[in-house]
Amino acid sequence: MIRIAVFGSEETVSLVQQHAHQIVGIEIQPFLYHSISDIERLLSQAIHCDVYFFSGILSYVHAENLLGEFDKPAVYIEDNELNVSLTLLTVIHHNLTALDRISMDLPDRKKLDIIIDQLQIMPKPTYIRDFSWIKTERARTFETAPLLQFHAELWDAGKTSLAITSIHSVYDQLVQLGIPCMRMVDAEKTVLDALNEAKQAGILLKTQLSQVAVSTISITHDGHTEPAQEQMEPILNGLQGIAKQMNGSLQKVGPASFESFSTKGSVEFLMGNSGLMAPLLKLANELSIVIHIGTGFGMTIVEAKKNAAIALSFTEKEKGHYFIVVTEDKTVINPQVEMADQVLSTEDERVIHLAKTAKVSVPNMIKMMQFLKSRPVNRITSGDIVDYFGITRRSAERMLKKYMDAGWLKVIGEEHPHQNGRPRSVYRLDLP
Repeated sequence: MIRIAVFGSEETVSLVQQHAHQIVGIEIQPFLYHSISDIERLLSQAIHCDVYFFSGILSYVHAENLLGEFDKPAVYIEDNELNVSLTLLTVIHHNLTALDRISMDLPDRKKLDIIIDQLQIMPKPTYIRDFSWIKTERARTFETAPLLQFHAELWDAGKTSLAITSIHSVYDQLVQLGIPCMRMVDAEKTVLDALNEAKQAGILLKTQLSQVAVSTISITHDGHTEPAQEQMEPILNGLQGIAKQMNGSLQKVGPASFESFSTKGSVEFLMGNSGLMAPLLKLANELSIVIHIGTGFGMTIVEAKKNAAIALSFTEKEKGHYFIVVTEDKTVINPQVEMADQVLSTEDERVIHLAKTAKVSVPNMIKMMQFLKSRPVNRITSGDIVDYFGITRRSAERMLKKYMDAGWLKVIGEEHPHQNGRPRSVYRLDLP
């Protein structure tokens, strides 16, 4: 199930929901905004979704500028030739006005020009304002006031009888001014095409995040000699703890070398949360231990191991702690882990509220949020909780019951880990 966060006006979100049932395997999460500035607040509420879906290029670009770059796939409903054609057909069919008596704004007037030329429409729409620069000049601020002024001045001068806009807020302001207006039509096919694109992008992301990741770990004393046994034991415990946080496993392959098996998504989670490595690196410094990690991504274990060996070779000449990643396409990434103490902050009002509602501790809630972020798919069993939190099965089931009682945990299936054993529930946890 691909969870799609839909950002738009009430009208657009309703339109998307109306057609979404035609596509199997998607779930719509609506995020309504009244102003484009609302998107900044809404983005932080959509972190549990797989894909961002925007009502148009304006909201898409605004969100991209806020984030710098999207942290997950993002698509938007385009104002394409079909939308423009249906809009003109609506005007003609309902005899709203002559086409040379309309004013129109849209992202790219080339789409309108193509339709006019192909259909030889007469009279031609005369008063057109586009903002095609928005696709290339991302740093430039978009202002709706000039578009509103464009429509209003033509109406006041008696040159137009109808304003057509592709911007929701401009439409609302035109209505308030009493100027006859309509929004650009969003064709059903355009909406379905965008939803299908969002679905495929979500599937691709989950496939990529589920790729195999192998980490080869080399431990030395002062960067040269093999550590003593009493030095290795606490380091091994620390490595096993990190492997658990990545939903992975750790295997010893030599006196001071290890292999960790996890997924690409789990490694990317670790790269984005470098504080998780801080306690281990602090302990290593106290013991004069140097840790080198080479991680490889691949569609198979063999491919990932080869890339891990390449990654580790980049660390051999380094004297301090070093972490290198080689991706499936042989891209080398150097996500150097900073020695910053990990702080479980209790100042986040959302975390505190969630913890109180679920009747769990704040550290427990923070760890549960980290657990969800580390997994490419929101699919949980009590066994997963046992492994990640390091608790008994009974404690894990009690914890899950608290999230169930809060209304956030849903049973989505069951699995049979043992032929003669009882089936085990599979859950999805959606934190509000």
